[in-house]
Amino acid sequence: MDRVNAYIEAGSDFARAAHADHKRKFTGEPYWNHLHEVATTLRSYGATPDIIVSGYLHDTIEDTKVTYFDLVKKFDRNVAGLVMEVTDVSRADTGNTPEGVGNRALRKAMDRQFLAGASWQGQMIKCADMLSNTADILTHGGGFARIYIPEKKLLIDVLDKVRNVNYAIWRAAYDQIVQAEDKLRAAA
Repeated sequence: MDRVNAYIEAGSDFARAAHADHKRKFTGEPYWNHLHEVATTLRSYGATPDIIVSGYLHDTIEDTKVTYFDLVKKFDRNVAGLVMEVTDVSRADTGNTPEGVGNRALRKAMDRQFLAGASWQGQMIKCADMLSNTADILTHGGGFARIYIPEKKLLIDVLDKVRNVNYAIWRAAYDQIVQAEDKLRAAA
């Protein structure tokens, strides 16, 4: 195996171990399947090995005990930085009311603003993530799709850097979201 493929496989293996007990919310399938789909999508749109590895790892800081420093130690600052760029900055308690009810709209606005400032590489990872999640949520997410799809429409509109550098992946994500909006309207 050549060095590049070994590097990508190391990212895959690390992600699989970090998410070993995680399942997809709506299907119950292993979470790694989503991570693999993101990485494969990135590869198909010409991503560099660092971006592909970061695609495998994109949810590790957000959803596991893995830290930025763990990723620096195992990979490097570039990969760890890309993962940080796509890690939600909001938390479930952000914008809570005195009654303890979370404000999802505020959280998603914060995350959207953060992602607008990400590098084109980070935004590319987010597009691949949206391509995987949008299809899954539209098919299996039931009523949650009516919340998720409008959020992603707002997000795709601020991913200007990737739109300027890798229009193809941005356009694929944009088109998928528009098609999902159309399906939701038709089903209403």
